[in-house]
Amino acid sequence: MINDFNDFLFAILLWLGVTIFLFSLYSDAQTKSKQFSNNKSNNPSKKELNDHHLRQEKIEHLQKLEGQNNQEIEALKQQCQQLKLELKQQSNLLKQDFQNDTLEILNSLLINYPTAKKMAEVKTDLPAKNLISLFTSLDNLVKNWGLETIGQPWEKVAFDSQFHQADSDDLKIGEDVYIRFVGYRNGEQILYPAKVSKNLPQGISK
Repeated sequence: MINDFNDFLFAILLWLGVTIFLFSLYSDAQTKSKQFSNNKSNNPSKKELNDHHLRQEKIEHLQKLEGQNNQEIEALKQQCQQLKLELKQQSNLLKQDFQNDTLEILNSLLINYPTAKKMAEVKTDLPAKNLISLFTSLDNLVKNWGLETIGQPWEKVAFDSQFHQADSDDLKIGEDVYIRFVGYRNGEQILYPAKVSKNLPQGISK
């Protein structure tokens, strides 16, 4: 009886020992697993480090490109401003050259016209042919610019609405008219159409 009790007690103690031993092994395994997880989270893998490094390089590259683009845009803005300034200066120079060339051609007219006008006011009987020489510079200007006259004063022509401006609305294409005031053209471009009429001015015979 005592032996049976001792065997039972030994079995219980053995079971308790094995249970405690297994529990301690399980606890150690759990602890090591947590430590491994913590170490893994605190110490990223080589792949994670490489991915992070690549992302950082891409960000730095994009920032560098953005900086270069901003510099190029600013440089283009400055070039644009410089070109505008140069064009404005060139335009002013061309305008000045044009005025100088025109004044040189019209020099005699500009100088003599005020005096001729005064003489015409004082001497009402002054023949008009005495003033014709004043307009030689205008003829030179028209020639210098390569302009062509459309018709001649009092010339009889067939009406053409492309080249003529009628003094009435009842003129028909091809109808005989007289040029009252000449027009001007520059090549194919009509600058001023000639002014025409069915009749000549009073006092002018056909």
